[in-house]
Amino acid sequence: MRMSQVGDRVLVHFVKRYADGAVRSSPDAAPLGVTVGTRHPRLPGLWGELVGLKAGDTARFTVPADRAFGATDPTRVVCVSRTRFAAEATLTPGRPARMRLSGGRSRRVRVIEVRAKDVLVDANHPRCGQALDLEVRLVAFEASTAPAN
Repeated sequence: MRMSQVGDRVLVHFVKRYADGAVRSSPDAAPLGVTVGTRHPRLPGLWGELVGLKAGDTARFTVPADRAFGATDPTRVVCVSRTRFAAEATLTPGRPARMRLSGGRSRRVRVIEVRAKDVLVDANHPRCGQALDLEVRLVAFEASTAPAN
């Protein structure tokens, strides 16, 4: 039976378990296509863990915080003008909010403190500094990487 190698395109189902107890999984959705040995934005820390698996195999591992969502970066805690938020936005310390950026884009931030003219926010990823427990089942090899008969 074929074993996965770096560069293979495979389909996987996954279960992510976060340090705060939250669980996200894909079994009810279509399998996710990934390339073995490369980074994937939805499955941080996965790149080398699929090597050597066969269709139907499951890998369970813990992704350390620095490889999962990164360490907390204190330079991403900044004070910004209240005008960066929609006038009707409810800004509550500890809660997320959408902050306007240049060019019409926006970014989700966590409100730390609301002041008269400005807001102290944390623009780090909401799960930075947290490890991730990941369970990945290799469902199948994509046809484009199947061995020739």
